[in-house]
Amino acid sequence: MKNRVLVVPDVHGRTFWKEDVRKWLEAVDRVVFLGDYLDPYDYYTADELYANLMEIIELKRREPEKVVLLKGNHDEHYASRLFRELGGGSRMDVANWDRYHEVFSGNRALFRLAHLEVVRGVPYVFTHAGLTAYWLSKVNETLWHIDDDELSVADPAIIDRINALAWDNWGPELLAVVGHCRSWFGGEKTGSMLWADIREHSLDKAPHEYGLDEVFQVFGHTRLDGEEEDMIRGDHLAMVDSQKCFLIDDGISVLQAKLAKR
Repeated sequence: MKNRVLVVPDVHGRTFWKEDVRKWLEAVDRVVFLGDYLDPYDYYTADELYANLMEIIELKRREPEKVVLLKGNHDEHYASRLFRELGGGSRMDVANWDRYHEVFSGNRALFRLAHLEVVRGVPYVFTHAGLTAYWLSKVNETLWHIDDDELSVADPAIIDRINALAWDNWGPELLAVVGHCRSWFGGEKTGSMLWADIREHSLDKAPHEYGLDEVFQVFGHTRLDGEEEDMIRGDHLAMVDSQKCFLIDDGISVLQAKLAKR
């Protein structure tokens, strides 16, 4: 095992991922995309967005064990009609909704909501927007009914339960929870794993609940300009939505700083 993970943050139609994935595909154990493949900030045609997404899907098909495709809120509002109604995001392309819905429906098994990977003894949990104790408590009270001291996100079985939300009837409602930092109407304490803003996470000290202090979380969702900040980092998390790929081996670093050490 090379014990390396390449992390690709929010794509939004951009192609920054291509060169780094090409260079590093054989040198890492896993390539994890953090979601949000569509709904660009800059102008792209629908055909360009579609082609970029299909190229990522084809990469997953060629390397099914190595490549992990997570979904973000800008993917789930095309994948799920109910999520679209309850928690759809900005910049959603209504005119091309059916086209994108067909892509996610036809490739449903290729996408996940969460991924757990142990690198050099450290358990990393990858999601689009990060897991919070508040939202996990909400999911548990609504759906799982597990004793709190038995629920840990360091447990692969719990990650499997989280991924099952994509198939569960309660899934869209729970995934559509929007926190106070992203809601026009006050919102809840924190958003879901597709909606939590970095300001809704604890940076100084990870909560003891649900094993959040036993893992290192990596997620995107809160946009950085990539010039002044590459990531926002806490004691047990890193938010990396900065249009740059990152490498995890003995820690998480901007990939460009690691190229010479390959």
